[in-house]
Amino acid sequence: MLDPAAASTSGRLAVTASASVADARVSELCRQDAEVDALVRAECGRLRAGLEQARKRQGQALARAAALLLREKDAELDAVRRRAAELEGQAWCGLARTNEAVATGLRSALDTLLLRGAGAGAAPVAQQPVEEGFGESCLALVAEAADDAESCCFVEAEDAGAGTGTATSLSLAASNSGHAVRAAVARHRCWCCRAGTCACARRASPGRRHAPSASPPRPRPSTSPPTIDRVGSISGDVAN
Repeated sequence: MLDPAAASTSGRLAVTASASVADARVSELCRQDAEVDALVRAECGRLRAGLEQARKRQGQALARAAALLLREKDAELDAVRRRAAELEGQAWCGLARTNEAVATGLRSALDTLLLRGAGAGAAPVAQQPVEEGFGESCLALVAEAADDAESCCFVEAEDAGAGTGTATSLSLAASNSGHAVRAAVARHRCWCCRAGTCACARRASPGRRHAPSASPPRPRPSTSPPTIDRVGSISGDVAN
């Protein structure tokens, strides 16, 4: 049979050996854990550095791309500015041409008006107001009578010579004045009333009136145009 003392000693040795083995294993596990932690930290550091470098490279690439894009946009902006300047110049040129055309049209219109005004300035003076009792037909007859008188005056002046120049000028002066026109109208009415035809206008008198009288009708005067003496008498009446 075994001794109890020896048995207890062997039991303690076994427990001690198992405890030392467990401690060794624990220490080994701790060491491995430390190594794994160190490895993980190192790997994390490397990854962090790589990510930082990648971020820097990406930022630089983005900066280069942005700078390139900005240069392209600046070039496009310069082209747009040049095009805008060209269009503005064309617009100003078109406006200048339009203003020049308008000025030319206004100048031509002004020249036309000036020429028309010059022609109107050479036109005869406006007629005097028509008196009450005289119609347009009578004024037309008076105008024709004045024309016949002027033509007759010129013909008689050429035939008679220098002696009739005064009578011709007086007849022209009388025909150009308002009083002479009124005197000629009055005398013309007398001629038309006494004669069957107008001696000045050489046409039938439309407004001829005959007063009732027992005396025989007077002989009609000659239908020849008024002579210089008759026109001179008209001028003398007007001058008086």
